[in-house]
Amino acid sequence: MLDPKSIGILGGSFNPPHEGHKALVQHAMKRLQIARTRVLVSPQNPLKDPAGYAPLQDRIDQTKALFADMPNVLVQAEAEEAPTFAANTLRRLIQRERTKRFVYIMGADSFANLHHWYRWREIMQMVPIAVISRPANRLAPLNAPAARTFWQQRVPGHRSAFLAKSSAPAWCFIDGLNRPESSTAIREARVLEPA
Repeated sequence: MLDPKSIGILGGSFNPPHEGHKALVQHAMKRLQIARTRVLVSPQNPLKDPAGYAPLQDRIDQTKALFADMPNVLVQAEAEEAPTFAANTLRRLIQRERTKRFVYIMGADSFANLHHWYRWREIMQMVPIAVISRPANRLAPLNAPAARTFWQQRVPGHRSAFLAKSSAPAWCFIDGLNRPESSTAIREARVLEPA
């Protein structure tokens, strides 16, 4: 049974959005048994080169088009100006919407690098985190500094439906998604296309 009180949060640059993003949200919602997700489009990831970013409104419009057939997914800007930090965004959401339960959804590649994020330990302490598998190095997220630091708070994959109801810190590695799409690869392919 879907949990109507829990909301998934997926943040990212979506530069550009692609079917892998949609598959990730669908897979996460099914395994977490949550009814709604918010997709937050960031003006600019502070860990990435700002060169080559499409305008924020273009990325929002493209992401809305991608999720147009999923009325339970709300796409909006994470913030109007860069830089944006997930820790600040999550803190604002929690303070503004105290009656809601949030679960942060991220790809395994992002979780493997979470220790580079601003106030990453606070993120782990604020909301449960669903780590969704990616085809590259499937063990990387389990060996990541965030995983090692919070190993005792790991929820087994077969209990992923309980993650959204768990108190932070709690995280779960959710396997079963094998989508190879990458925004970086899409941008690089566009650069290589003949004019």
